Amino acid sequence: MKALVTGATGLIGMHLVRDLLNHGHEVRAMVRTSGRRGLLAGIPVTVVVADILGDGDDLDGACAGCDVVFHTAAHFAYTGFSSGELHGTALTGTSNVLQACSRQGISRAIVTSSSVVFGYRELAISIDEHADIQNADNEPPYVTAKIAQHCHTLELGTQLNLDVRLACPTMTLGPTSSRLGPSNGLIAAYLADPFGCTFPGGCNIVAARDVAIGHRLIAEGGTAGESYLLGSQNLTWRQIHTMIAELTGMAPPRMELNHTLTYLAAAADELRSAIKGHAPLSTREQASMVGRFYWYSHAKAAALGYSPMSARDALIETISWLATSPHISREVRAGMHLADDIHRFRAASRQSETA
Repeated sequence: MKALVTGATGLIGMHLVRDLLNHGHEVRAMVRTSGRRGLLAGIPVTVVVADILGDGDDLDGACAGCDVVFHTAAHFAYTGFSSGELHGTALTGTSNVLQACSRQGISRAIVTSSSVVFGYRELAISIDEHADIQNADNEPPYVTAKIAQHCHTLELGTQLNLDVRLACPTMTLGPTSSRLGPSNGLIAAYLADPFGCTFPGGCNIVAARDVAIGHRLIAEGGTAGESYLLGSQNLTWRQIHTMIAELTGMAPPRMELNHTLTYLAAAADELRSAIKGHAPLSTREQASMVGRFYWYSHAKAAALGYSPMSARDALIETISWLATSPHISREVRAGMHLADDIHRFRAASRQSETA
C-alpha cells in the first residue's frame, strides 16, 4: 500500500515510517516547513511539506494518490503548549487531515488517539475498549484535547463516510530524535531525582516500535469505526522505578510520595526549570494524575497479531539510547552503571546494523 504518515519525525511517526518500509510499503512522510527534514535523510521515503493547521491545498497534495493515511501528528505535552494550541492541533488538525482524505478519495485513515480517553481506575484494574470515553472535566488540557479528538474523529468518519480507525497507545517509550516527551521523561525524571521517589498508582508502558506495528496491523486488519488499545505491561510506579534503577545501577525507590507531596515536588521542578530555561521533567498537571491506575488490556489488538515486547525490554531499548543523549546530565550519567542486558542490546543492535 501507499501510505502517508503525518508527524513523520515524531516518536511514533518515525517508528511507523520504518516499520511500513520494512514491510514493503511505499511511504510518504509529511513534515512541516519548520520540521527537521534532516531526520529522514537516507530513508527511502518521499518527503512532503505540509501543515495540518495550514493550507488545504498542501494537505490535498500530500494525500493525493495514497491508499491510507496514518495521522500521528500531535502535541504530547503537559507543558509548553496552551490549552488552545493542544485543542487546535487535536481538533482542527485532525479535521483538516480527514477532510483532505475525503476530497482525495482516500477511504481509510488511522488516527493516533490515546489510552487516556478510556480513563483510569482507583484500583489496580485493567481497562479495555468497552469502557466509556472519559469525562473531560477537571483533567489536564492534554487529556481533554485527546478525548475531544477521539470523539470528533468518530463523528467525522460518519459525516465524511470514511473508514476511520483509532490507535490508542499507552505510555510509549523509545529512541527519538525529537524532544524528550513525557513518556521518556519519566525515566529521566527518576534518574535525576536524588531522593529516589516513587508514587502510588501505576501505568502501562509500551515500546514505540510495537505501537508502530500496532498501527500497521490496525490498517491491515482492523475494523472501521473501532478503537484499539496498544500497550504492553501494567505496572505500579514502584515496579517501574525499581526496574529503571536496576537497569541503570541507580538506587531503588526509597520513598513513596502521596498526592500532595508529588504536587509540591512538581511545582518545585517547574520553578527550577523556569529559572534554568528548559522544560520541566514533571509538572503539576502530571502530579494531578498520581495515585490512579492507567492500566489497559491490548487483547483486542492481539487478535490482529499484535504481540508487544515486555516493559523491561522497552526500558532496555530506551535507556540504551537515553544514557548517551543530551537529556541526561553529565552528573547523572557519571553515577549510572548500565546493566549487562543493556550492553548486550547495544552489541546486538550494532551487529544487526552491519549485517
